[in-house]
Amino acid sequence: MCRKSCLFVACLLISLITFSQTQTDTSRNLTAKQERKYLDSLAKNLAPIEGKAIVYIVRTGSMGMAIPFRLDCDSLLVGWIAYKTYLYTVLDTGEHLFKAQSENEFNLKVTLEGGKIYFLEQQSRMGIMYARTKLKILSEDEGRKSLSKCTLSKHNRYPQVILSRDYGQSSPDKGE
Repeated sequence: MCRKSCLFVACLLISLITFSQTQTDTSRNLTAKQERKYLDSLAKNLAPIEGKAIVYIVRTGSMGMAIPFRLDCDSLLVGWIAYKTYLYTVLDTGEHLFKAQSENEFNLKVTLEGGKIYFLEQQSRMGIMYARTKLKILSEDEGRKSLSKCTLSKHNRYPQVILSRDYGQSSPDKGE
């Protein structure tokens, strides 16, 4: 009898301890879809950082919508961007070279100032065998409007740093 009572009390204590603990990490309670939405919201609402520039790259055009495009900055992979998605990165001030790759390779030099947010649009158009790509600088109003139509790419590499030559050339799954 004593053994059963001790076992019952031990089980009760373990249950109380387990169920009474509060979780401090909100992502533990989120589904994968909810967590992506939460991360998307955080990324879209970054505040300017002193001495650093935030760069958003959006892709809203539907030409070549099934084809993800690769985007590098200064030989670092920023990520793969598909239709209605965006990438973001935080960079030091100064001149940076963005390189978009598809059937062609398009380079855009941009001089960034600290404490500012920049918007680039990755455009696509018909190519010979594959979609061609181009980068364009957007105003803040145009950029915010385009950003609101997009979701964070699953293949955004910030804050991980991957050298482009180490990552390889093959594209990720086409399904975002």
